[in-house]
Amino acid sequence: MMDAVNYLEANKDWRDFSEQISKNTGAVYKKLWPENAKKNKALIDECGWAIPELQDAFKGKTAILLGASPALKNQVEILQGIKHDPDFVLIGISSGLSFLLKNGIKPKYVFIADADPKVARFWEDMDMAQTKDITLISSVCVHPDLLEMWQGNIKFIAVYSSTDKLDKKLRKLYSPVNGVGQFFFSLASQYNTATAFAFTVMNCQILIFVGNEFSFKDKEATYYTDRTDPKDKWVRKPHPDIYGNVVYTTYNFMSLKFALEDFLGKVSGNGWFFNCTEAGIFGVNKRYGNLSWIHQLPLRTGIAQARFIMRTGEPFYI
Repeated sequence: MMDAVNYLEANKDWRDFSEQISKNTGAVYKKLWPENAKKNKALIDECGWAIPELQDAFKGKTAILLGASPALKNQVEILQGIKHDPDFVLIGISSGLSFLLKNGIKPKYVFIADADPKVARFWEDMDMAQTKDITLISSVCVHPDLLEMWQGNIKFIAVYSSTDKLDKKLRKLYSPVNGVGQFFFSLASQYNTATAFAFTVMNCQILIFVGNEFSFKDKEATYYTDRTDPKDKWVRKPHPDIYGNVVYTTYNFMSLKFALEDFLGKVSGNGWFFNCTEAGIFGVNKRYGNLSWIHQLPLRTGIAQARFIMRTGEPFYI
């Protein structure tokens, strides 16, 4: 079985890429990260680590990774119909949770990695009592104010930052770090980290991606499904979408897309990956077209494929 923690550390190309992203992010958060990690110690000691708690917890099941892009609103009905199916585990992210709950979709787990308390804006109009039966998987560096808002269970994950001072501090504060003595790799975003966690820790060998466009349908489209955001003003560049049409993306989206596609390519012999976003640029290369290890399917078909694989070990077609 794949080592849940060592895999990414052994990938030198990804390690170098991850370190550069972490250093760039660290230039902004180098003060907040260690402050938050120290303030969260009592809560981390109380709640415990996500990796030993969830190792192999969903072996043989399918993870549905729920993003926060505008495409999500087109898939609400199907997601509502599968939310109680025991063969599927719904995993969301903090920025998309409000939309999901408003539409009657409650993920089993939510990932958060935000050090800045301003991220509370994602939860401003949300009834936090609805989080009582959702487990939050949180970076140890998340701002304490956000964790205080959460009413459900919390499990923690320590992500390698490439900031030597911070990593040394985390090792000292939380030994053994992650409960296993090693850091987990971020894959550059909470959505990507959730993907790596579902595959390497939870042992979900079938992943379905929903609401993960990495792009905008035009130059006026918003970043999120249900609101405007400062990110809407970031510079956008043209890129072909999964249908060959021109859409627009940002440099940030491109780095996240490359990170996720690279990870899935490296582990593609051990799982099945279905992009059921039905929009966007995830899984398509500007030069070579669709990537062979990420299958572009309508959500209903992706769910049907997953059911067939879970039952027989093979897809009914690709």
